[in-house]
Amino acid sequence: MSKRISVLVIDDEKHIRDLFACHPALDSFEVTLAADGRKGIDLARRYRPDVILLDWMLPDMDGMEVFAELKKDPDIAGTPIYMLTAKKGPADVGKAICEGVDGYFAKPFDIAKLARTLRQKFANPAAI
Repeated sequence: MSKRISVLVIDDEKHIRDLFACHPALDSFEVTLAADGRKGIDLARRYRPDVILLDWMLPDMDGMEVFAELKKDPDIAGTPIYMLTAKKGPADVGKAICEGVDGYFAKPFDIAKLARTLRQKFANPAAI
């Protein structure tokens, strides 16, 4: 049996967290949820997930601040971080990519497609 992919979702929208908590497309994933940036940073440090999905607009600090904080931690710096956000304008995507995020899922998104993408990337780690 293959290892379950551990995913940390940092998003303040309850319906997004609920979707990740119970959607059948994610049955093979180990999902941890955080509603704000500080909690997300704490959970990332505690659990060291395989991948982090990060909302840009959070109540306590913005996603790019969370991203920068996580990348400073040597235990997490190599963890792929994907933005999961409604900010999908070319300038926003460009800024995130220039800052070093590993990918971008624009809201609204297809959860089954997102799950397939992550499975494919972990089947081929060079693609991450």
